Amino acid sequence: MTAQSDHLNPAQEDCDPETPHAKKAPRETGKPDQLREEERHAEDRQEALVDEGVEETFPASDPVSV
Repeated sequence: MTAQSDHLNPAQEDCDPETPHAKKAPRETGKPDQLREEERHAEDRQEALVDEGVEETFPASDPVSV
């Protein structure tokens, strides 16, 4: 093996059969909460979830899923 084969460029590395199929991504500190701001204004969290479900499915004919 030569010194050149130790330093593969990204395209060559992707073609290498020994390359893992996925790379580990750094873990985030927590799940992002899209409703944090709306939760203050909503009567409770469940109402905020229903409101978001309606917004995401409107005007589709599918029922709202929460």
